Amino acid sequence: MVPRNNNITGDTMFIRVRTFVRNSVVRTLARLCDDRAGTITTTFALTMIPVMSAVGAAVDYSRANSIKSSMQMALDSAVLAGGKDGSSNWSQVATNVFNANMASRGATGLSFSTAFSAQQGLYQGSASATVPTVFMSVVRMSAMQVAVRSTAQATAPDNSCILTLDKGQPTSHMSLTLNGAPIINLSGCSIRSNTALECNGHDGNVTKSIASGIADGCSNPSSYASAVPDIYAALANGITKQCGSSRPGVSWTPGVLPTGAGFIRTTNNGRTEYHVCGDLSLSGTGSLTGDSPSADTLVVIENGSLNVGNNAAISVTRMGFVLTGNNTVPSAVNFPNGNGKTGQLTLSPPIESTNPWQGVALYQDPSLTNNIDNKWGPGADFNADGLVYLGNSNVVTDGNTSSSNAQCSKFVMNTFTTNGRVNLNFDQSVASCAAIGLKQWGGITVHLVN
Repeated sequence: MVPRNNNITGDTMFIRVRTFVRNSVVRTLARLCDDRAGTITTTFALTMIPVMSAVGAAVDYSRANSIKSSMQMALDSAVLAGGKDGSSNWSQVATNVFNANMASRGATGLSFSTAFSAQQGLYQGSASATVPTVFMSVVRMSAMQVAVRSTAQATAPDNSCILTLDKGQPTSHMSLTLNGAPIINLSGCSIRSNTALECNGHDGNVTKSIASGIADGCSNPSSYASAVPDIYAALANGITKQCGSSRPGVSWTPGVLPTGAGFIRTTNNGRTEYHVCGDLSLSGTGSLTGDSPSADTLVVIENGSLNVGNNAAISVTRMGFVLTGNNTVPSAVNFPNGNGKTGQLTLSPPIESTNPWQGVALYQDPSLTNNIDNKWGPGADFNADGLVYLGNSNVVTDGNTSSSNAQCSKFVMNTFTTNGRVNLNFDQSVASCAAIGLKQWGGITVHLVN
């Protein structure tokens, strides 16, 4: 029998078992062949050779496959870690992770050969090893070669000007659709869907079309990208309410501050908030509170919608709008629709760095789900710098949307559909986004690919 020694390693024990089994088989076969008692023994011995070889081969193959499986898991972890590192030293990071994982799986004593390469966001790795055999060495096959490969893809931080979240839907679901022949001018940004996107009849002329599912028909497509997390939903924790169930509604014209029970002025952390109980209807032309306000303000619309009147051309500076309420009445952004009616809304968000609403032009509370979809007709002209967040809303537009002052815009919706010859003109630059404090997801996601 194999001598017991509590101080030897697993690999040393393997070598001793292999030597012991091989020598035992050879001795047994030799004794059987030398036995002169009859031909039955010799025949039995010869018959056992292929049987034992088959059994031994199965044992050796099983061990090799087990090591290969461990190598595959270790290599997958390695390329993921290297891709997340993303530095010029990523291959060394990957190598260290691979070696550590193989050591933790008890594969010491084996010699592994690894190679790593990266190109255009793809991180690739391969690994191989020579696995010694126990039984098959009797038939002069002393080792088996095993090899594995793995590829991971890195998704860059988000810089989309239009992002559809499409929460709870499979990646095959179409959430960003450009119908007709939209006029699209994107500078420094992309369009992006957490599911699928398509351009029908026109390729969109976009700088990049990114989808977690398939990007179909749009220019510069990038399919099967990682989904972008909703980093804006948590802003709802900072919403304060003043109206209860009251909703008489408010009309507001530029330069004239509303009065009455439906309009409540409060101070929150030293900043002015205007709470509108019910619908807020905007009319007239000009800036609501002046062209050069000295401080940020917030308009909180509770239990109502934001309505832009016919022929209105409203602008705001350093002001954000929040739609919230008890989810019993419609909450949307409405523009005049049909018969040549037009309405323009131009938003520039709060900019103070200590303001939790910095960079937020318009925000719809994600707890709202009742009658929150938006349909903007041909007369709609919606211009906004900063974030426009309609995370649960399905938006269909025949109108125009763009950046306010060609600075930095991000429209986030559940789904987005354009019809006809609409204009989508958006800009982003690092300096402009920093100036207004627009926050975007900056993580790098790395996932395995086939």
